[in-house]
Amino acid sequence: MTIDLSGLPRRVSLTIGERIEILLPSYIDSGNTWSAMCLRGEEVARVSVKLGDLPPMPPVLADGVAEPPALMLVPEFAVVEGLAYGKATWRLVLARSFDRSNPAAAHDLDITVRQ
Repeated sequence: MTIDLSGLPRRVSLTIGERIEILLPSYIDSGNTWSAMCLRGEEVARVSVKLGDLPPMPPVLADGVAEPPALMLVPEFAVVEGLAYGKATWRLVLARSFDRSNPAAAHDLDITVRQ
C-alpha cells in the first residue's frame, strides 16, 4: 500500500485555547487507523484523532433497492488543541489496531502555541 502524506502539514501554529482539525488521508477500509502520540510538549498541545461523518447514503428507489456506494470512506481528522505557550511535537501513526508496532506510515507534526 502506498501512503501519500505530502498533503499533511509539518508545522502548525495556534493560540492557547484554539482548536484546529487536519484532514488525514483515510485508510480505514484497509484496517489501518490513525492515532497520535506525544514526543515532547504534552503540556503545550494535545492531539487526538476523530472520525468524521459518514458520507450520505444513496437514495432508496421505489422498489426498496438502493445501489451500494462504490467506496465508503469515513474521513479521519487530527484535532490539535493549544494548551499552553511553547512548542510540542506529536507523531501521527497509521497502523492496524492489532499491530501498532508495525505502522504503515508515521508523520511528525511540530506545533507552536502562541499566547
